[in-house]
Amino acid sequence: MKSLLKFILVILFVSCSDKQISLEQYSKYPVKFARKKITHPTNDFSVFIPKDWNWEIQENEYMDELILGLGAESNQHTNGFSDMILIEKLKSDKENGFLKYEYGNWLNGMKENLGAKGIVESGLSNFMNQNTYFIHSKYNNEDVGQVETVHLFIESGEKGIFYMLTASASQKKELDKKMASLVQCLKTFESLRGNKNNAQQNL
Repeated sequence: MKSLLKFILVILFVSCSDKQISLEQYSKYPVKFARKKITHPTNDFSVFIPKDWNWEIQENEYMDELILGLGAESNQHTNGFSDMILIEKLKSDKENGFLKYEYGNWLNGMKENLGAKGIVESGLSNFMNQNTYFIHSKYNNEDVGQVETVHLFIESGEKGIFYMLTASASQKKELDKKMASLVQCLKTFESLRGNKNNAQQNL
């Protein structure tokens, strides 16, 4: 009887360990790490990133809709993958209802590439203290292990223009801690221009 009880407890522990952590839970996950604040040279936005990361300006050489951007990444892991944070200010094809439209396009594209099971959660939330569309995905890669990504779509205060915030991590162990630190970095994003009060009408 005791052996059976131990077996059940082990199964329950494994099940709980495998349960996917939500975006909101990541934002409150107890993880400590050194951070530094960086600001885009145009003074358009700022964000905190892990202290030992490198960052650079994103050019619109291959992406016409990119107005400006900033990318940051960790040193390369032994699996050949680097964790990354990407902040992009983008122009939509639409002027009205563009935020939901862009979110929907990304979500459909990711479902085609990853399958429905690759999407952990998605929808509309108040995650960034304003209406935020989000896509949280996760899939297994034979070479690098599990790859987990979060995309956030938020208003810029300018008509037809939005920010897309992305964080991605890949680890064969402690992926939850790594992803929590990246989500908490995204949470520090601050637009230094625009009027958030205009955001509601463009959803």
